[in-house]
Amino acid sequence: MPWSYQQSTGNLSFNGEFVERGYSGAATGKNNPAMQTVPNIGPIPRGNYQIGEPHTSPHTGTYTLNLTPTAGTNTFGRSAFRIHGDSLHHPGTASEGCVIMGAQTRHRIWASGDRRLEVIQ
Repeated sequence: MPWSYQQSTGNLSFNGEFVERGYSGAATGKNNPAMQTVPNIGPIPRGNYQIGEPHTSPHTGTYTLNLTPTAGTNTFGRSAFRIHGDSLHHPGTASEGCVIMGAQTRHRIWASGDRRLEVIQ
């Protein structure tokens, strides 16, 4: 069973077990499924994604996991989705569509060996 992220609540679960509440999207688009088509504002679009290997990014920080949409996932022309940590200086504002989760959760995602994320409404 893949990891599951719910757009409307920010809840992440694994094998049906709640793991952490995060967020995706900015301002009025944060955790707002109706805005999934809006670039840099809406949450990550519904669908399935492949979870990439952790890396450090100058923009998104340490232990960033890239998300690659799988065939059949409509991203509405949007791209560069990731799972990364929150802003240290402005908490709650780090997402332009990425999934924001704490470091412990990001480590747990990679350690699980499951490289699939399903995004649901």
